[in-house]
Amino acid sequence: MATKKSRLNVTLNDLEREKLEKLAEESGLSLSRTIAQLIRKAKVKPNDKES
Repeated sequence: MATKKSRLNVTLNDLEREKLEKLAEESGLSLSRTIAQLIRKAKVKPNDKES
């Protein structure tokens, strides 16, 4: 049985898209992989405001 993959639809303005495309190009990853990586890092990063 195939596993179901999570999907996230994102709408970006032109400036956000340009920044993410530049980041993706520098890292050698696709745009979707770059966004996924940023989301993972944001989940792991501790929130200083809670302390």
